[in-house]
Amino acid sequence: LSALDFGLRVRVEASSSQQTIFSGAENFSAQELTSELAVLVARLRVRSFALRGQLEHVTSALMVNVRCGFWPLARRAAFDLAGLLGQARKRCWAHPELAVRAANAALRIAELCAKEAR
Repeated sequence: LSALDFGLRVRVEASSSQQTIFSGAENFSAQELTSELAVLVARLRVRSFALRGQLEHVTSALMVNVRCGFWPLARRAAFDLAGLLGQARKRCWAHPELAVRAANAALRIAELCAKEAR
């Protein structure tokens, strides 16, 4: 700390063996990204019991449909989940940054589902 007081540079090497959620998400399969999204939704603090129930229900439906390869239904569930997360952010029922990150991941899953359906 005293080095900072004199304006000296301090070099800190930090390396993490654990990747952050959704880093490199463009290379994930739909199932891997869905698993990561489910973890994020589970950790998300939601200030509405009704919205929490809807999030869990739609996330579960998304996981089942992706696992079974029902791509049109999985795509619909991903869009629904993105909408719910957007609503949570807009009404301040969840952390705004995490809700947006999760909604973007849900939209990415919908995109992957559309590719799989073709």
